[in-house]
Amino acid sequence: MTRLKGLRTAAVVFAASLAAAACGGGGGGSSTTADKGEIHIGVEMPLSGTESTQGQPILKGVQYAAQRAGKVKGFTIKVIPFDDAVNGVHDPQKGAQNVQAMVGDTKLLGFVGPLNSNVAKTEIPIAADASLTMISPANTGVCLTKDSADSRFPYDAGCGGLNKQLRKSNPNNYFRVVTTDDYQGPAMADYFLQVLKIQKVGVASDNQTYGKGIADAFTAEFKAKGGQVVGPRNDYDQNTTDFKPFLTAAKNAGAQGIYVGGTTGTKVCQVRAQMNGIFDLSAPFGGGDGIVQDGECVGQAGAFAPNVFASIAAVDPVHVPSAKAVIDGYKKAYPDPNDYTAYSIVATDAGGILINGLSKAIDDNGGNMPKRDGVRKATASTKNYQGALGSTSFDANGDTSVKIISIYKYDSPDPKKANDEPWVAQENFGEDKPTVKTS
Repeated sequence: MTRLKGLRTAAVVFAASLAAAACGGGGGGSSTTADKGEIHIGVEMPLSGTESTQGQPILKGVQYAAQRAGKVKGFTIKVIPFDDAVNGVHDPQKGAQNVQAMVGDTKLLGFVGPLNSNVAKTEIPIAADASLTMISPANTGVCLTKDSADSRFPYDAGCGGLNKQLRKSNPNNYFRVVTTDDYQGPAMADYFLQVLKIQKVGVASDNQTYGKGIADAFTAEFKAKGGQVVGPRNDYDQNTTDFKPFLTAAKNAGAQGIYVGGTTGTKVCQVRAQMNGIFDLSAPFGGGDGIVQDGECVGQAGAFAPNVFASIAAVDPVHVPSAKAVIDGYKKAYPDPNDYTAYSIVATDAGGILINGLSKAIDDNGGNMPKRDGVRKATASTKNYQGALGSTSFDANGDTSVKIISIYKYDSPDPKKANDEPWVAQENFGEDKPTVKTS
């Protein structure tokens, strides 16, 4: 696939004739024929470079949500993409510039994004000042919404009140349809221990907000459940190209596998490639949603792509019976296999919830174009939204009520088969006693 194939320099407009039904939750689409003009929603993602394999399917997921909604109470939904990649990698300052541009568009009432938690840290204060609604399909950093990690885990997220600092004195404008790394890291730790029977691991991270956080959470849970983290931890910088000293030290200390927090764009899958010649191919390699169903990751890992395990902080839609119609419809709209990833349907729900909030806000404003704060309030009130991820509600912090982590496994070194990476397990931290389930 050509990476920029899905990126449009102009916004993508979905007219009412494209769809007749809203994407669940009620109140999204409308059969109203009066043309009241446009409402813009943004999609803020890395749409070029190494992370475009995740960003582009998210863009398409939101476009599909708009297609399903059609006109919303007489307004045409216009989806506008914003690329936060610089030199092929997500860039927090570019993300901030994108949000400033969105704030300047008076018709833009909310956006889906961003992909990366460190980008969210720069965007939330700007959007909060403008009452601009954000819904992320991917951010998992604990401190974006919470003061601390779940008390069930021996993990100090080191938040220091960041969530309040980001919003200043503004009401919450930030929501997400994925859960957080204080669950995602432990889920992979539990999988390594309970299913793969791994007792000793080496751990590294890209030393960024997301990567370091998820590696910390993995480490705390792995050790608390009786596992050993061996060898020196490697929180590398982006100038690092040689990971063999770290891997050799871990192997010599008895590591049976490796866990690395970060993304494809921050070289996580290059670490896996360099295990070749130090570890056997059978040695498992774990990571988070930054490397899930990603052909670029498989390409970087090369012959050592098999036995890479990656999590995503959401339920696998295939395991939600009501999601079948959404999945089938999405694949019909975007038949290229590269356009369907673990994020595609998650993004469709994020877009659907935003559109549902728009619809409520229009009603609350007498059928007229709503204010941004009206959309924010309507989105914050989301309860039991019925979408492809099941039933979603937001708590006071903007976090989703669904606390399921899904785990996938790469079986092939062929990048073209990355999106076929099979689901192998999930863990539901909404349960009193969560356990890894493999069927």
